Amino acid sequence: MDKKRGSLKTVLIAVILAAVVITAGIISTFTVINTLNTNSEQTEAYKERLYADVKNQLKYETEEAMSICAFMYAKHQAGEMTLEEAKKQSADIIRELRYNDGSGYFWVDTSQGINVVLLGRDTEGQSRWDSTDSSGNKFIQMMIQNGLQEGGGYTSLMFAKPNETEELPKINYTAYYEPFDWVMGTGVWVDDLEEMTVVYSQHANEALRKSIITTIVILLILIVCGVVVALFFGTKITQPISLAASQIVRMSNSDFTENEEMDNVRTLVNRNNEIGLIAESLDLMHGNIRNLMMEISGTTASVAAASEELSASASQSAEASEMVATSCTNVANSCSSQINAVTGASNETDSFVTNMENFQEAINRTTDMIKSTNEAAVNGAADMTNATDMMDSIRESVENTAQVVEGLGERLKSINDFVVTISEIASQTNLLSLNASIEAARAGEMGKGFAVVASEISKLADDSNQAAQKITELIAGITKNSEEAVEAMHDGAQNVVNGAELVNEAGSTFNNIVNMVNSISEESNTMSSIVAQLSSGTETIAKNIKDIEQMSIEVADETSNVSAASQEQTASSYEVAQASDKLAGNAQELQDFVARFSL
Repeated sequence: MDKKRGSLKTVLIAVILAAVVITAGIISTFTVINTLNTNSEQTEAYKERLYADVKNQLKYETEEAMSICAFMYAKHQAGEMTLEEAKKQSADIIRELRYNDGSGYFWVDTSQGINVVLLGRDTEGQSRWDSTDSSGNKFIQMMIQNGLQEGGGYTSLMFAKPNETEELPKINYTAYYEPFDWVMGTGVWVDDLEEMTVVYSQHANEALRKSIITTIVILLILIVCGVVVALFFGTKITQPISLAASQIVRMSNSDFTENEEMDNVRTLVNRNNEIGLIAESLDLMHGNIRNLMMEISGTTASVAAASEELSASASQSAEASEMVATSCTNVANSCSSQINAVTGASNETDSFVTNMENFQEAINRTTDMIKSTNEAAVNGAADMTNATDMMDSIRESVENTAQVVEGLGERLKSINDFVVTISEIASQTNLLSLNASIEAARAGEMGKGFAVVASEISKLADDSNQAAQKITELIAGITKNSEEAVEAMHDGAQNVVNGAELVNEAGSTFNNIVNMVNSISEESNTMSSIVAQLSSGTETIAKNIKDIEQMSIEVADETSNVSAASQEQTASSYEVAQASDKLAGNAQELQDFVARFSL
């Protein structure tokens, strides 16, 4: 079941859009918040500026009114009028002073709260010290206290306008004129300032609304531009990546053939960025793996053919070794028969020597002993004839065995040449597997499967090389044993020839004995000397027969060794054949694996 995968283009477009939207949102939010804060601060600053202007105007107007008092006080100091006259004229002038189109006026109280000037009302001349507003605040005392401060002071309170009952916010400024002991002040209602602040805030909010609308429009334009940019760069970036990904998927399905899309990938190599690097690496990986698979395919075919030839040669070698072992067994059996015959002859010879000694001691029984000696001589001649025939047979068997062993040596040399060829093939295979491992390591994750194949090929090559070395060692040992067997058989053949000659001589001697026994009856006077000569001859014969027996035993031992070596060679040849079959099987499996790749 195919795994559902998301589109890189969609993700890239989503990321770019998200970045644009988030950036625009942050900028818009910051702009709106900053505009709100700025609007609030400007409104507050506007309000404070209005209040500051009002306070400055109140202070300025009060100082202008106080200048009248100073002017009158100067006249008093000049002696032009009394202090009371100066106060009276000052109070009359101040009572009539107006500003702000007649809405602004002044009042004067002494530091003890006695009202001096207040629009000519009845409160003039009376104390206002304990006067309170609707909240219970003694505002006269507050204004006098603030006025007595250095530079005067401001007092905020709620107070109704003239001829009205609704209390409205008002700011008063009072200052102390010490020569008259007057606290002079004026004030203004600030409800109109609040209205002006509200109007200003409304204008600011309208400007803020327009700014927010403008910001939203700019945000939408940015989003549209982000969509266009995302589509452009998303297509430009993801198209070559999708092309490379399709080729990687194709190679993962063991398809390494050349096609138009692979040619398109190669056109991306000239890009000086990561896409160009990916395209170059993909092209290099495609070419290396394709060449590697083609080399592996050719190599496995050669290994399979070589393993079949090696298996056939090993089978032939095993058959030849079995033939050598059979021949050696026959030689050993013949040698055993020869040993038995020679042993019988030796025993007969010992008996004859004993008889000769008895005959020499009992010369009086010459006739009977001559008869027995004649019979023994006849039998001995027959035995010598048999021994001669058997020695000839042994010689022929030994010579045949030597020829077979020499032929075995030549076959072993041929097998050794095949083993050297196998070792060279295994070394070449190991080198190819090393190159495959290097290329698979360069391929990264995509090359892990080929790294496993290369590792198995290297292991198979090492096993083949080790088996070839073992076969070489076995062949060297068998060759050495074969050469020693050939040399021993040549010596044995020579000894057999010598033995045959001795047996022939022994046969001639026995014939002489027969003749001598026949002539004993005629020449009994010479019996003693003939018996002495016969005793000496029989001792020589016994000694030669024992030598023949010993040589036969040695020949039997050598043939047994050759037989054992041939059996070992046969087993080794079968092992080589089995290893060759296994190598052929592995080569076939590797060929089947490579066949799954489309090259």
